[in-house]
Amino acid sequence: MALKTTAASTDECTVPALAVDGLTFSFSGKPVLDDISCKIAPGRVTAIIGPNGAGKSTLAHLFVGFLKPDQGDILLQGRPRRIYTTAQTAAKIAFVPQFSQVGFGYSVRQIVQMGRWPVRPAGVWPERLSAEDAAAVDRAMWHSDVQHLAHRTFWELSGGERQRVVIARALAQESPIIILDEPTTGLDLWHQMEILGLLRSLASGKLRTIVVVTHDLNMALQHCDDAILLSDGRLAAAGNVRQVLTPEMVRLVYRVAVTKMGQMLHFSQVAR
Repeated sequence: MALKTTAASTDECTVPALAVDGLTFSFSGKPVLDDISCKIAPGRVTAIIGPNGAGKSTLAHLFVGFLKPDQGDILLQGRPRRIYTTAQTAAKIAFVPQFSQVGFGYSVRQIVQMGRWPVRPAGVWPERLSAEDAAAVDRAMWHSDVQHLAHRTFWELSGGERQRVVIARALAQESPIIILDEPTTGLDLWHQMEILGLLRSLASGKLRTIVVVTHDLNMALQHCDDAILLSDGRLAAAGNVRQVLTPEMVRLVYRVAVTKMGQMLHFSQVAR
């Protein structure tokens, strides 16, 4: 089925899905991000990459609104993110954390249904889901391969199964932007490929914007369009992933020896 391009979606494609300008953030007086300026294009998959402590998750949390910058602007679809309410932000951005905890014995389907809350009228949650809500939940569970777990409780699941449920909850939200922090953590190889392929199809087929925080540089090369490379809280490079992840840039930022083998990077330690 061909995707219809409306006037609204055409306009959105000319405006970055997310953008930061002069972004600075510190935690307990310790600088974490310093003067970051970059843009995330709509309808593409963008990786946020960098060594441990580079500020990757912090940047993602700033995008979502969990943190507030010390300085600088964050734009969400061309408008200052600070003018959005929490509910409005949730309707625009779905977030998948690296680790999730559920304090009650909710079933898998109940958890995925929670993804529909941001798109409901304020304070309204019917006893039964609408046909539209139910269909969105069914699609999300099918795409994340958790439909057979529907009546299991979250506590009963393995780490990988829990991660797929949380991804399903984000998909059920059907927000135009999805930000995922290490989304393949705990997944076996088959489900890693399944989830990464799904994210790729969401970006190319439905004009959703996917942002993935990851340590896996080869995954970024294979599955992402663009990359934001951070180093010691500063922006090292941003743009097309193949122009960012050159052997020279990886060697500079990660301090490892790099050789390119086909479409993959091969790494080896070097003496400090």
